[in-house]
Amino acid sequence: MTTRVSMGLATIGLGVLLTACGGGDSDFTDQSGKKIADASKSAMKGLDSVKVAGTIKTDGQEMTIDLQTNDKGDCTGSIGIGDGSAELLGVGGDVWFKPDEAFWRTSAGDSADQILAVVGDKWVVVPSSGDGFDQFCDIDELLDQMLSSEDDEDSKYTKGKTVEVDGDDAIAVDNTSEDDGTSTGYVLVDAPHYLVKIDKTEGEDTGSVAFSEFDEKFDVEAPAEGDVIDLDNLSG
Repeated sequence: MTTRVSMGLATIGLGVLLTACGGGDSDFTDQSGKKIADASKSAMKGLDSVKVAGTIKTDGQEMTIDLQTNDKGDCTGSIGIGDGSAELLGVGGDVWFKPDEAFWRTSAGDSADQILAVVGDKWVVVPSSGDGFDQFCDIDELLDQMLSSEDDEDSKYTKGKTVEVDGDDAIAVDNTSEDDGTSTGYVLVDAPHYLVKIDKTEGEDTGSVAFSEFDEKFDVEAPAEGDVIDLDNLSG
């Protein structure tokens, strides 16, 4: 049950981000859109921690994410789907989530009442499957999926204008393909050339996602043992 919910959300959350790219710096902005995009991917893959926040819509379903993650298996933040939301917490590779009632009713369907009766207000263990919520707590895997491309020969990068994003200069790069439409990545002009924002307004998946707090440390603490439940260990 938990795994199915997790996998579904991971698919919704990551699908729109697969086309993300960007670039940035005075001489740097004179380069082609493709080279700017490649430089941005390289900078992002060198990160030890990052915050990701935004809203994505796919198949008529809206999903929100507001999460910090690092390369030690730590994460903290929340994920929302529909009217519901779930806190997410990871410590050293162990991951838990705590959904509200609306989240369970949106995600679990007919099983929602049964799950709510069992779980209550406890943290739920996320299985280490590599294809669910645990992906959000592994920066390398998360960014690899977010910044990878499908090597579409029809994909085209077009450099845009330099604009201000949260007080920093960033250059826009459009990534257009016949299958996915156009997404616009905004890359810092000054090194390191991090991708700071992605906007996608057309295609099957749309939304806006921002990246910030690059390589900043954050504190996490595992929930108390009595506040945790593992649905996979329950019988009946």
